[in-house]
Amino acid sequence: MEKRVFDTMKNGYNRYQVDDYIHSLAEEIESLRKKLECNNVMMERLSKEKDDLEKKYKEVSDNLYIKEQAAGEMARMAMKEANMIVDTANQNAETIIKEALMMARGILLDISRLGNEARDMKGNMQEELERIREALENFETPAIPDLNLLKKEEL
Repeated sequence: MEKRVFDTMKNGYNRYQVDDYIHSLAEEIESLRKKLECNNVMMERLSKEKDDLEKKYKEVSDNLYIKEQAAGEMARMAMKEANMIVDTANQNAETIIKEALMMARGILLDISRLGNEARDMKGNMQEELERIREALENFETPAIPDLNLLKKEEL
């Protein structure tokens, strides 16, 4: 803040200059208060948005865990079934072996596709959370001027 010099008069400083200066300071303070209020509202909105996205991320992450568990169980079951089919197919005709292997391969491809989709969803949510985290970190509030300056000027 700049130091203001006032003209001196018979009984002290020029009252009109001082009044104008105090008025301009009051306007500046009011403007800064409005900016601060606006920034606080924006910060609350961004914080709520971050919380909402974190909640969504947790839901997706939990859902992803369930899908990964199911995929693992499906893979285990598919491998078990494939082995049983291979054992049975060894005892039977070669056509039965080919059909069973094709079915197992399809199941494994589905499991692989589900796993890839789950990883993609997880990556997208992490990028979105990172973007919001960066927005919150870059958020700055203006400094509030010292209100004691007005009191000092009155003396």
